[in-house]
Amino acid sequence: MMDEYILRYVMHHGIMGASVFPALMGYGQKHHLHHTKGIGTVDEGPIMILFVDDEEKVRGVLPHIKEVIKDGLIVAKRVERL
Repeated sequence: MMDEYILRYVMHHGIMGASVFPALMGYGQKHHLHHTKGIGTVDEGPIMILFVDDEEKVRGVLPHIKEVIKDGLIVAKRVERL
């Protein structure tokens, strides 16, 4: 599955931390509703993958992620580490 591939990719490249958040429903740029098949299943349903690290490291992995994500959105946000 793509989510596991991306997590393994960022982990291999030393990204500090990452998580996958499955959604019950969602839609993207093409306005097609995507949903899980039921609670606890995530087969090709909508997901959000979040990973955090210093800006240079995040920017270093983004080009490959953009290549493998054919249908989806990437949001980059600066955060403060406490």
